[in-house]
Amino acid sequence: MTDCLFLLAKTNLAMVGAILVVSLLRRPMRNAFHARISYGLWLLVPAAMLASLLPPRVIVIAADPVSGPIPLALPAAPVRAAAQFVQAAPLDWSLLLFIVWLVGMGAMALVMARQQRHFHAAERLGGAGPAVTGFLRPRIVIPLDFAAQFSAGEQAAVLAHEAAHLARQDARINAMVAGLRCLCWFNPLVHLGALWLRKDQELACDASAVAKVGRSDYANALLKSQMRAMALPLGCAWPRSEHPLTERVALLKHRAPRAARRRTGMAAIALLTLCGGVGAWAAQPVGTVAGPANREASNGKSVCENRSGFCGKYFYAERAGDGGPASFMTLESDQVDKFNGGQQRAQVVMHFPYGMALADTAHNDFHTDQNLADHKTISLSGNVRLITTVTGIDALHGQTLVFDARTGMLDLDGRVLPSGMPKYVPCTKDCKHF
Repeated sequence: MTDCLFLLAKTNLAMVGAILVVSLLRRPMRNAFHARISYGLWLLVPAAMLASLLPPRVIVIAADPVSGPIPLALPAAPVRAAAQFVQAAPLDWSLLLFIVWLVGMGAMALVMARQQRHFHAAERLGGAGPAVTGFLRPRIVIPLDFAAQFSAGEQAAVLAHEAAHLARQDARINAMVAGLRCLCWFNPLVHLGALWLRKDQELACDASAVAKVGRSDYANALLKSQMRAMALPLGCAWPRSEHPLTERVALLKHRAPRAARRRTGMAAIALLTLCGGVGAWAAQPVGTVAGPANREASNGKSVCENRSGFCGKYFYAERAGDGGPASFMTLESDQVDKFNGGQQRAQVVMHFPYGMALADTAHNDFHTDQNLADHKTISLSGNVRLITTVTGIDALHGQTLVFDARTGMLDLDGRVLPSGMPKYVPCTKDCKHF
Protein backbone atom coordinates (compact mmCIF):
# COMPACT_ATOMS: atom_id res chain seq x y z
CA MET A 1 0.00 0.00 0.00
CA THR A 2 2.81 2.37 0.84
CA ASP A 3 4.46 1.64 -2.52
CA CYS A 4 1.16 2.24 -4.33
CA LEU A 5 0.63 5.59 -2.61
CA PHE A 6 4.23 6.59 -3.34
CA LEU A 7 3.83 5.81 -7.04
CA LEU A 8 0.54 7.69 -7.08
CA ALA A 9 2.20 10.75 -5.53
CA LYS A 10 5.13 10.59 -7.98
CA THR A 11 2.92 10.36 -11.05
CA ASN A 12 0.63 13.14 -9.83
CA LEU A 13 3.53 15.51 -9.27
CA ALA A 14 4.82 14.74 -12.76
CA MET A 15 1.38 15.28 -14.30
CA VAL A 16 0.84 18.54 -12.43
CA GLY A 17 4.07 19.93 -13.85
CA ALA A 18 3.21 18.77 -17.37
CA ILE A 19 -0.34 20.16 -17.22
CA LEU A 20 0.94 23.54 -16.05
CA VAL A 21 3.42 23.65 -18.94
CA VAL A 22 0.69 22.73 -21.45
CA SER A 23 -1.68 25.34 -19.99
CA LEU A 24 0.92 28.03 -20.64
CA LEU A 25 1.78 26.90 -24.18
CA ARG A 26 -1.52 25.72 -25.65
CA ARG A 27 -2.78 29.11 -26.84
CA PRO A 28 0.57 30.41 -28.18
CA MET A 29 1.13 27.11 -29.99
CA ARG A 30 -2.39 27.23 -31.42
CA ASN A 31 -1.85 30.77 -32.73
CA ALA A 32 1.55 29.87 -34.17
CA PHE A 33 0.90 26.42 -35.64
CA HIS A 34 -2.92 25.94 -35.72
CA ALA A 35 -5.21 23.82 -33.52
CA ARG A 36 -4.35 20.48 -35.13
CA ILE A 37 -0.68 20.86 -34.17
CA SER A 38 -1.17 22.39 -30.72
CA TYR A 39 -3.39 19.45 -29.69
CA GLY A 40 -0.24 17.31 -29.70
CA LEU A 41 1.06 19.25 -26.68
CA TRP A 42 -0.96 16.93 -24.48
CA LEU A 43 1.59 14.19 -25.20
CA LEU A 44 3.64 15.93 -22.51
CA VAL A 45 1.36 14.58 -19.77
CA PRO A 46 1.67 10.80 -20.45
CA ALA A 47 5.37 11.27 -21.25
CA ALA A 48 6.02 12.89 -17.87
CA MET A 49 3.84 10.35 -16.06
CA LEU A 50 5.59 7.34 -17.59
CA ALA A 51 9.04 8.87 -17.13
CA SER A 52 8.36 9.34 -13.41
CA LEU A 53 7.87 5.56 -13.13
CA LEU A 54 11.32 4.77 -14.52
CA PRO A 55 14.06 3.85 -12.00
CA PRO A 56 15.79 6.98 -10.69
CA ARG A 57 19.47 7.78 -11.05
CA VAL A 58 21.79 5.98 -8.66
CA ILE A 59 25.10 7.39 -7.46
CA VAL A 60 27.73 4.90 -6.32
CA ILE A 61 29.74 6.28 -3.41
CA ALA A 62 33.11 4.70 -2.81
CA ALA A 63 34.12 3.96 0.75
CA ASP A 64 37.05 5.92 2.15
CA PRO A 65 39.90 3.53 2.99
CA VAL A 66 41.29 5.93 5.57
CA SER A 67 38.23 6.88 7.52
CA GLY A 68 36.53 3.51 7.22
CA PRO A 69 33.21 2.48 5.73
CA ILE A 70 30.39 4.86 5.02
CA PRO A 71 28.39 5.58 8.20
CA LEU A 72 25.20 3.57 8.33
CA ALA A 73 22.05 3.91 10.37
CA LEU A 74 22.08 0.94 12.73
CA PRO A 75 19.77 -0.26 15.48
CA ALA A 76 20.40 1.43 18.80
CA ALA A 77 21.74 -1.69 20.52
CA PRO A 78 21.47 -5.48 20.35
CA VAL A 79 18.33 -6.82 21.96
CA ARG A 80 18.64 -8.80 25.16
CA ALA A 81 16.06 -11.41 24.32
CA ALA A 82 14.07 -12.52 21.32
CA ALA A 83 10.85 -11.35 22.92
CA GLN A 84 12.09 -7.77 22.85
CA PHE A 85 11.85 -7.73 19.03
CA VAL A 86 8.07 -7.54 19.17
CA GLN A 87 6.88 -3.97 19.37
CA ALA A 88 3.44 -2.47 19.39
CA ALA A 89 2.43 -1.65 15.82
CA PRO A 90 1.63 2.05 15.34
CA LEU A 91 -1.42 3.28 13.54
CA ASP A 92 -0.99 2.50 9.86
CA TRP A 93 -1.77 5.83 8.23
CA SER A 94 -0.86 4.44 4.83
CA LEU A 95 -3.71 1.92 5.11
CA LEU A 96 -6.15 4.69 6.05
CA LEU A 97 -5.06 6.85 3.11
CA PHE A 98 -5.27 3.86 0.79
CA ILE A 99 -8.86 3.20 1.88
CA VAL A 100 -9.81 6.87 1.39
CA TRP A 101 -8.25 6.79 -2.09
CA LEU A 102 -10.18 3.64 -3.00
CA VAL A 103 -13.46 5.14 -1.79
CA GLY A 104 -12.90 8.35 -3.76
CA MET A 105 -11.92 6.43 -6.87
CA GLY A 106 -15.06 4.29 -6.62
CA ALA A 107 -17.29 7.34 -6.15
CA MET A 108 -15.77 9.07 -9.18
CA ALA A 109 -16.22 5.95 -11.28
CA LEU A 110 -19.88 5.72 -10.23
CA VAL A 111 -20.54 9.33 -11.26
CA MET A 112 -19.01 8.76 -14.70
CA ALA A 113 -20.85 5.45 -15.12
CA ARG A 114 -24.12 7.21 -14.36
CA GLN A 115 -23.43 9.90 -16.98
CA GLN A 116 -22.51 7.24 -19.52
CA ARG A 117 -25.66 5.27 -18.73
CA HIS A 118 -27.85 8.35 -19.24
CA PHE A 119 -26.26 8.90 -22.66
CA HIS A 120 -26.90 5.31 -23.76
CA ALA A 121 -30.49 5.55 -22.49
CA ALA A 122 -30.98 8.64 -24.65
CA GLU A 123 -29.29 6.83 -27.54
CA ARG A 124 -31.81 4.00 -27.37
CA LEU A 125 -34.62 6.58 -27.53
CA GLY A 126 -33.01 8.31 -30.52
CA GLY A 127 -32.22 11.55 -28.71
CA ALA A 128 -28.43 11.28 -28.29
CA GLY A 129 -25.74 12.67 -30.52
CA PRO A 130 -24.10 13.71 -32.69
CA ALA A 131 -21.25 11.98 -30.86
CA VAL A 132 -18.64 9.24 -31.00
CA THR A 133 -18.86 6.57 -28.31
CA GLY A 134 -17.27 3.20 -27.59
CA PHE A 135 -13.80 2.16 -26.45
CA LEU A 136 -13.25 -1.21 -28.14
CA ARG A 137 -15.35 -0.37 -31.21
CA PRO A 138 -15.88 3.41 -31.48
CA ARG A 139 -18.90 4.41 -33.53
CA ILE A 140 -20.78 7.56 -34.56
CA VAL A 141 -24.15 8.18 -32.91
CA ILE A 142 -26.69 10.54 -34.49
CA PRO A 143 -30.23 11.44 -33.33
CA LEU A 144 -33.36 10.27 -35.12
CA ASP A 145 -34.17 13.80 -36.29
CA PHE A 146 -30.67 14.32 -37.71
CA ALA A 147 -31.84 14.60 -41.34
CA ALA A 148 -34.74 16.85 -40.40
CA GLN A 149 -32.71 19.25 -38.27
CA PHE A 150 -29.64 19.64 -40.48
CA SER A 151 -29.36 20.42 -44.19
CA ALA A 152 -27.29 18.18 -46.45
CA GLY A 153 -24.24 20.45 -46.16
CA GLU A 154 -24.60 20.67 -42.38
CA GLN A 155 -24.94 16.91 -42.10
CA ALA A 156 -21.71 16.51 -44.03
CA ALA A 157 -20.03 19.01 -41.64
CA VAL A 158 -21.18 17.10 -38.55
CA LEU A 159 -20.16 13.72 -39.95
CA ALA A 160 -16.76 15.12 -41.02
CA HIS A 161 -16.19 16.30 -37.47
CA GLU A 162 -17.12 12.93 -35.96
CA ALA A 163 -14.99 11.13 -38.58
CA ALA A 164 -12.04 13.25 -37.43
CA HIS A 165 -12.67 12.03 -33.87
CA LEU A 166 -12.63 8.43 -35.12
CA ALA A 167 -9.43 8.95 -37.09
CA ARG A 168 -7.67 10.48 -34.06
CA GLN A 169 -8.87 7.74 -31.68
CA ASP A 170 -10.32 10.47 -29.46
CA ALA A 171 -12.98 8.24 -27.91
CA ARG A 172 -10.30 5.89 -26.60
CA ILE A 173 -8.16 8.82 -25.46
CA ASN A 174 -11.12 10.24 -23.54
CA ALA A 175 -11.81 6.86 -21.94
CA MET A 176 -8.21 6.69 -20.70
CA VAL A 177 -8.48 10.26 -19.43
CA ALA A 178 -11.65 9.30 -17.57
CA GLY A 179 -9.80 6.40 -15.94
CA LEU A 180 -6.98 8.76 -14.99
CA ARG A 181 -9.49 11.15 -13.43
CA CYS A 182 -10.82 8.29 -11.33
CA LEU A 183 -7.33 7.32 -10.16
CA CYS A 184 -6.42 10.96 -9.43
CA TRP A 185 -9.83 12.14 -8.20
CA PHE A 186 -8.16 14.20 -5.46
CA ASN A 187 -6.06 16.25 -7.91
CA PRO A 188 -7.98 19.29 -9.22
CA LEU A 189 -5.38 19.97 -11.91
CA VAL A 190 -6.04 16.58 -13.47
CA HIS A 191 -9.74 17.44 -13.86
CA LEU A 192 -8.92 20.91 -15.15
CA GLY A 193 -6.42 19.41 -17.58
CA ALA A 194 -9.08 16.98 -18.83
CA LEU A 195 -11.37 19.95 -19.53
CA TRP A 196 -8.64 21.78 -21.46
CA LEU A 197 -7.79 18.63 -23.41
CA ARG A 198 -11.43 18.27 -24.51
CA LYS A 199 -11.44 21.87 -25.71
CA ASP A 200 -8.25 21.44 -27.72
CA GLN A 201 -9.53 18.11 -29.02
CA GLU A 202 -12.71 19.67 -30.39
CA LEU A 203 -10.84 22.60 -31.89
CA ALA A 204 -8.42 20.20 -33.60
CA CYS A 205 -11.32 18.23 -35.06
CA ASP A 206 -12.95 21.49 -36.20
CA ALA A 207 -9.74 22.37 -38.04
CA SER A 208 -9.61 18.93 -39.68
CA ALA A 209 -13.27 18.87 -40.69
CA VAL A 210 -13.52 22.43 -42.03
CA ALA A 211 -10.91 21.57 -44.64
CA LYS A 212 -13.41 19.12 -46.19
CA VAL A 213 -16.71 21.02 -45.98
CA GLY A 214 -17.99 24.55 -46.43
CA ARG A 215 -17.25 26.97 -43.60
CA SER A 216 -20.77 28.43 -43.61
CA ASP A 217 -22.34 24.96 -43.34
CA TYR A 218 -19.96 24.13 -40.52
CA ALA A 219 -20.80 27.33 -38.61
CA ASN A 220 -24.56 26.72 -39.06
CA ALA A 221 -24.17 23.16 -37.80
CA LEU A 222 -22.39 24.46 -34.70
CA LEU A 223 -25.18 26.93 -34.04
CA LYS A 224 -27.98 24.36 -34.46
CA SER A 225 -26.36 21.68 -32.33
CA GLN A 226 -25.33 23.98 -29.49
CA MET A 227 -28.42 23.09 -27.47
CA ARG A 228 -27.94 19.32 -27.84
CA ALA A 229 -24.90 19.03 -25.55
CA MET A 230 -24.86 15.99 -23.25
CA ALA A 231 -22.21 14.78 -20.82
CA LEU A 232 -20.28 11.82 -22.25
CA PRO A 233 -17.24 10.83 -20.15
CA LEU A 234 -16.18 7.91 -22.38
CA GLY A 235 -16.78 9.45 -25.80
CA CYS A 236 -16.78 12.62 -27.90
CA ALA A 237 -20.05 14.57 -27.80
CA TRP A 238 -20.29 17.39 -30.38
CA PRO A 239 -20.40 20.20 -29.51
CA ARG A 240 -19.57 20.09 -25.82
CA SER A 241 -21.19 22.70 -23.65
CA GLU A 242 -17.84 23.74 -22.14
CA HIS A 243 -16.54 24.91 -25.53
CA PRO A 244 -17.21 28.62 -26.15
CA LEU A 245 -19.10 28.71 -29.42
CA THR A 246 -17.58 32.05 -30.37
CA GLU A 247 -14.07 30.61 -30.11
CA ARG A 248 -14.92 27.65 -32.32
CA VAL A 249 -16.60 29.80 -34.96
CA ALA A 250 -13.76 32.33 -34.87
CA LEU A 251 -11.20 29.60 -35.54
CA LEU A 252 -13.01 28.66 -38.74
CA LYS A 253 -11.44 31.75 -40.30
CA HIS A 254 -7.91 30.43 -39.76
CA ARG A 255 -6.25 28.83 -42.73
CA ALA A 256 -4.35 25.57 -42.43
CA PRO A 257 -0.60 26.14 -41.99
CA ARG A 258 1.83 25.46 -44.79
CA ALA A 259 3.88 22.27 -44.77
CA ALA A 260 7.04 23.95 -43.45
CA ARG A 261 5.24 25.56 -40.51
CA ARG A 262 3.39 22.32 -39.79
CA ARG A 263 6.65 20.37 -39.65
CA THR A 264 8.20 23.04 -37.42
CA GLY A 265 5.28 22.78 -35.00
CA MET A 266 5.48 18.99 -34.90
CA ALA A 267 9.23 19.15 -34.26
CA ALA A 268 8.67 21.65 -31.44
CA ILE A 269 6.09 19.39 -29.81
CA ALA A 270 8.36 16.35 -30.14
CA LEU A 271 11.21 18.28 -28.51
CA LEU A 272 8.96 19.52 -25.69
CA THR A 273 7.67 16.01 -25.07
CA LEU A 274 11.20 14.62 -24.90
CA CYS A 275 12.34 17.39 -22.55
CA GLY A 276 9.27 16.89 -20.37
CA GLY A 277 9.91 13.16 -20.04
CA VAL A 278 13.60 13.64 -19.27
CA GLY A 279 12.80 16.40 -16.80
CA ALA A 280 10.24 14.27 -14.94
CA TRP A 281 12.73 11.40 -14.71
CA ALA A 282 15.58 13.66 -13.58
CA ALA A 283 13.39 15.30 -10.93
CA GLN A 284 13.18 12.06 -8.96
CA PRO A 285 15.29 11.82 -5.80
CA VAL A 286 18.73 10.42 -6.54
CA GLY A 287 19.54 7.09 -4.90
CA THR A 288 22.93 6.32 -3.39
CA VAL A 289 24.60 2.99 -2.89
CA ALA A 290 27.92 2.09 -1.36
CA GLY A 291 30.47 1.04 -3.94
CA PRO A 292 33.99 -0.37 -3.76
CA ALA A 293 36.73 1.58 -2.08
CA ASN A 294 39.29 3.65 -3.91
CA ARG A 295 41.93 1.57 -5.69
CA GLU A 296 45.62 1.79 -4.96
CA ALA A 297 47.73 2.42 -8.04
CA SER A 298 50.41 -0.03 -6.89
CA ASN A 299 48.55 -3.31 -7.25
CA GLY A 300 45.02 -2.43 -8.38
CA LYS A 301 43.49 -3.60 -5.08
CA SER A 302 41.66 -1.52 -2.56
CA VAL A 303 43.16 -0.81 0.84
CA CYS A 304 40.21 -2.55 2.48
CA GLU A 305 40.77 -5.63 0.33
CA ASN A 306 44.43 -5.69 1.39
CA ARG A 307 43.49 -5.59 5.05
CA SER A 308 40.44 -7.75 5.50
CA GLY A 309 38.81 -8.56 2.17
CA PHE A 310 36.05 -5.96 2.36
CA CYS A 311 35.27 -2.43 3.54
CA GLY A 312 31.83 -2.88 5.01
CA LYS A 313 28.48 -4.50 4.36
CA TYR A 314 25.02 -3.73 5.65
CA PHE A 315 22.27 -6.34 5.57
CA TYR A 316 18.61 -5.89 6.29
CA ALA A 317 16.18 -8.79 6.46
CA GLU A 318 12.49 -8.93 7.13
CA ARG A 319 10.03 -11.78 6.89
CA ALA A 320 8.34 -10.97 3.61
CA GLY A 321 4.71 -10.00 3.77
CA ASP A 322 3.94 -10.96 7.39
CA GLY A 323 4.58 -7.54 8.92
CA GLY A 324 6.99 -9.05 11.42
CA PRO A 325 9.87 -7.25 13.15
CA ALA A 326 12.89 -6.16 11.19
CA SER A 327 16.26 -7.76 11.90
CA PHE A 328 19.61 -6.15 11.12
CA MET A 329 23.07 -7.51 10.45
CA THR A 330 26.16 -5.44 9.67
CA LEU A 331 29.79 -6.09 8.88
CA GLU A 332 32.38 -3.42 9.64
CA SER A 333 36.15 -3.33 9.41
CA ASP A 334 38.78 -1.64 11.61
CA GLN A 335 36.54 -0.90 14.58
CA VAL A 336 37.91 -0.12 18.03
CA ASP A 337 37.32 -2.89 20.55
CA LYS A 338 35.30 -1.02 23.13
CA PHE A 339 35.10 -4.10 25.32
CA ASN A 340 38.87 -4.18 25.88
CA GLY A 341 39.59 -0.65 27.06
CA GLY A 342 39.59 0.75 23.55
CA GLN A 343 43.15 -0.53 23.00
CA GLN A 344 42.91 -3.60 20.80
CA ARG A 345 41.65 -3.08 17.25
CA ALA A 346 39.55 -5.83 15.68
CA GLN A 347 39.74 -6.11 11.92
CA VAL A 348 36.11 -7.19 11.61
CA VAL A 349 33.00 -6.65 13.71
CA MET A 350 29.74 -8.41 12.82
CA HIS A 351 26.61 -7.09 14.56
CA PHE A 352 23.54 -9.30 14.77
CA PRO A 353 20.36 -9.12 16.88
CA TYR A 354 21.71 -11.15 19.83
CA GLY A 355 25.09 -9.40 19.99
CA MET A 356 28.33 -9.12 18.01
CA ALA A 357 31.34 -11.12 16.88
CA LEU A 358 34.91 -9.86 16.50
CA ALA A 359 37.50 -11.48 14.22
CA ASP A 360 40.57 -10.80 12.11
CA THR A 361 39.09 -11.32 8.65
CA ALA A 362 35.75 -11.98 6.97
CA HIS A 363 34.54 -13.58 3.77
CA ASN A 364 31.20 -12.46 2.37
CA ASP A 365 29.46 -15.05 0.16
CA PHE A 366 25.98 -13.59 0.45
CA HIS A 367 23.88 -13.15 -2.72
CA THR A 368 20.31 -11.83 -2.68
CA ASP A 369 19.32 -13.65 -5.88
CA GLN A 370 16.33 -15.76 -4.87
CA ASN A 371 17.18 -18.33 -7.56
CA LEU A 372 20.49 -19.18 -5.86
CA ALA A 373 20.18 -21.89 -3.23
CA ASP A 374 23.78 -21.38 -2.10
CA HIS A 375 25.81 -18.22 -1.52
CA LYS A 376 23.97 -17.33 1.66
CA THR A 377 26.83 -17.37 4.16
CA ILE A 378 29.14 -14.91 5.91
CA SER A 379 32.33 -16.31 7.44
CA LEU A 380 34.60 -14.78 10.09
CA SER A 381 38.01 -16.28 10.88
CA GLY A 382 40.99 -15.68 13.17
CA ASN A 383 40.61 -14.93 16.90
CA VAL A 384 36.80 -14.97 16.82
CA ARG A 385 35.11 -13.69 19.99
CA LEU A 386 31.38 -13.56 20.68
CA ILE A 387 29.99 -10.79 22.88
CA THR A 388 26.29 -11.27 23.58
CA THR A 389 23.78 -11.24 26.40
CA VAL A 390 22.41 -14.69 25.60
CA THR A 391 23.25 -17.35 28.19
CA GLY A 392 25.76 -19.91 26.90
CA ILE A 393 26.97 -17.75 24.02
CA ASP A 394 28.63 -14.75 25.63
CA ALA A 395 32.43 -14.64 25.69
CA LEU A 396 32.91 -17.71 23.53
CA HIS A 397 36.15 -17.92 21.52
CA GLY A 398 37.07 -19.75 18.34
CA GLN A 399 38.80 -19.59 14.99
CA THR A 400 35.91 -19.79 12.50
CA LEU A 401 32.37 -18.39 12.72
CA VAL A 402 29.90 -18.97 9.89
CA PHE A 403 26.49 -17.30 9.66
CA ASP A 404 24.08 -19.22 7.41
CA ALA A 405 21.13 -17.08 6.27
CA ARG A 406 19.24 -20.20 5.18
CA THR A 407 18.89 -21.22 8.83
CA GLY A 408 19.57 -17.95 10.65
CA MET A 409 22.13 -19.77 12.86
CA LEU A 410 25.80 -19.27 13.73
CA ASP A 411 28.40 -22.04 13.58
CA LEU A 412 31.42 -21.43 15.86
CA ASP A 413 34.00 -24.16 15.19
CA GLY A 414 31.22 -26.72 14.73
CA ARG A 415 29.00 -25.46 17.56
CA VAL A 416 25.60 -24.22 16.34
CA LEU A 417 24.34 -21.06 18.07
CA PRO A 418 21.34 -18.76 17.52
CA SER A 419 21.91 -15.31 16.02
CA GLY A 420 18.45 -13.76 16.29
CA MET A 421 18.28 -13.31 12.51
CA PRO A 422 15.31 -14.83 10.68
CA LYS A 423 15.78 -17.36 7.94
CA TYR A 424 16.52 -15.71 4.61
CA VAL A 425 13.36 -14.95 2.65
CA PRO A 426 13.59 -13.62 -0.93
CA CYS A 427 12.55 -9.98 -0.97
CA THR A 428 9.05 -9.60 -2.41
CA LYS A 429 7.46 -6.62 -0.67
CA ASP A 430 8.44 -3.98 1.87
CA CYS A 431 11.90 -5.47 2.33
CA LYS A 432 15.37 -4.57 1.15
CA HIS A 433 18.81 -6.09 0.99
CA PHE A 434 21.90 -3.94 0.74
